[in-house]
Amino acid sequence: MKRGLVTESHVVIYCDTCGDVLTDADGESICFDSTNQAVSFLGVKLGGWVYDGDRVTCDACTATAECEANGHRWPPTWQQAIWPASTAEAACNTCGITKSELTQEN
Repeated sequence: MKRGLVTESHVVIYCDTCGDVLTDADGESICFDSTNQAVSFLGVKLGGWVYDGDRVTCDACTATAECEANGHRWPPTWQQAIWPASTAEAACNTCGITKSELTQEN
């Protein structure tokens, strides 16, 4: 039986592109007993995280790559916010970037 403060090893999943860590609903990193367990978990197609057998990519990087390859998908119409109405604008359905953010990047 273990007691007191014990150092143990675990596996945490990080995005190979941006370094983001896979977290649970409370924002805590998810710890796995082994690499095989982590890979199996990713195989469930969890929230956009992808493992291709070599690299792990988070949902945000996956969406960004999708938009870079195929272009942004803008909604045909969108509701403007009531407050502040002057800042409401369309966001890409895939990656979430707004048209003004896209303009600032270029």
